[in-house]
Amino acid sequence: MLCIPCLLLLIALNSIKHVHADEEDFSAAGYSKLRVEQEAKLLVPLERAEAVWKFLYGRYVMNVTALKELDLLFASYCNEEQFTDTYFDTPDLKLLSMESGVRHRRRINLTNPDDRKSGRELMQIKLNDLSQNVLERGEIKFEIKRPANKQSPEDNHPMLGMVKSSQREDFKQRLKEIGLEPFSMKPVLTVYDLRQRIYITRDRKPFLSISFDNASADIWWAKTRFVEIEPELNEIVFTESNQETKQYIETILHTITREIQQQFPFIEHNLTPKYNKSFYNLEAQLPFLRFLSDGICTPHKMFWPSCLSRCFSLWPAAIL
Repeated sequence: MLCIPCLLLLIALNSIKHVHADEEDFSAAGYSKLRVEQEAKLLVPLERAEAVWKFLYGRYVMNVTALKELDLLFASYCNEEQFTDTYFDTPDLKLLSMESGVRHRRRINLTNPDDRKSGRELMQIKLNDLSQNVLERGEIKFEIKRPANKQSPEDNHPMLGMVKSSQREDFKQRLKEIGLEPFSMKPVLTVYDLRQRIYITRDRKPFLSISFDNASADIWWAKTRFVEIEPELNEIVFTESNQETKQYIETILHTITREIQQQFPFIEHNLTPKYNKSFYNLEAQLPFLRFLSDGICTPHKMFWPSCLSRCFSLWPAAIL
């Protein structure tokens, strides 16, 4: 028979496991598996960002009574994280046109640097147009493990070479299924995202999150920055739920989104992915951006004079 203190310890450990279950991206069953997520995207004017975050933190973290008015089993906590997302695409920018993406992600937990996921990397395929529900997107994840000795063209490829060798075939197959040639894909741009995320749990289990993203990107002299809120269902919980539970989760998501928009009517509902937002904002400053036939020319890839010469040679085509 377990002693009472031991039993209490087991219960506490189990509670911690439930609270952080939404962080379990790297289980073996999670790779090459399509997860369905629902997220709204609310674009916040830069000059109003501080006031909006203050409301979100007060409403969904500090005001426990108000949170439990949504659901008595709700609790919440908050983390600040830095994401570095490098997006890959084909020479004709097929993913950009699809409003989908393939990205290499690295995350740092600024609130808790000792968190086991801080510093972790993964490759993600983000898919649009999954259903008639415009909020639904698909996500497929793959592990990052660079080879110690690069022995093949795949090992040396800027995208494929990062993916764990045992998962590369699945990764390539997933790309081919959406009409992409994996070897043609190159890095296009990197988005830096300072994310303040509110995690809402239900009965100590993951339920949904509200991300407050301060995103930025730059190529040469062109720079862009934008702030958006992403109320998002936990994709693992949502994917594995029955229809009744899915409808309840969707109801809560819509309620939170509506609360935010009612509080701040100037916030714009904008479902454009970060990759597209960043590219279009940079392209407005670099009109020749998409005309570089073998991928985006960034300062670290080639010597400045030859790079600039090539870009200016394309200028007439860019302005037609």
